[in-house]
Amino acid sequence: MNKEQLKKIAADIEAKHGADARERIFGNLDKLTDDDDSVCNFFHRFIEGMDELNDSGFLMAVMAKNCPCSHSDFEIIIKEIYDESKTLFEFAQRLERGNLIEDVVSLEGNILFLTKHPFEKYGQHNHRGLFIKGCHCGLASRAKKEISNIFCHCCTVGFYGKMFGNALGTDVKVEFIESIISGGASCKAAIHLPPKNNNEAGDIHE
Repeated sequence: MNKEQLKKIAADIEAKHGADARERIFGNLDKLTDDDDSVCNFFHRFIEGMDELNDSGFLMAVMAKNCPCSHSDFEIIIKEIYDESKTLFEFAQRLERGNLIEDVVSLEGNILFLTKHPFEKYGQHNHRGLFIKGCHCGLASRAKKEISNIFCHCCTVGFYGKMFGNALGTDVKVEFIESIISGGASCKAAIHLPPKNNNEAGDIHE
């Protein structure tokens, strides 16, 4: 749980919806303990409180903007592979076969689709929760039931947008497709890549 990230989200919500909304949704974050029940209860209050604001477009943008994750080493390699690749298909193929992107990779035109493997492939969360096998997020995987997809714009639109945007030196549109905690079969995003000489598309797997 990243309290600094949550405080930034809280500040953005307060700036638009007021101090009462911040207090109702977040309470005193400094007093939030790390025990499983407390974090789980906070998470559901947070999500339900955001939903009650009925401002999904704004909240999705807030979640994306405040994504705390970054991989500067990945960004350098992505840039090198993109510059060296003659087509987007080659770029996507090299991303996967080089094991840089561990997600399932596919390409349609200039849109790169990334689908995360279930988290259990890589390890186990040290807590209880309905989505501990599938969801990668240490906070969201504690959820007791399916939630709206607002929260997941952090790990999809925010994370991928930052990484690919920094790597390619331009704003990159990222679309949230689905997530496990919001009822999807997987966690999937679409990255709109800058054009290249590209006439191949499809599943990268043979």
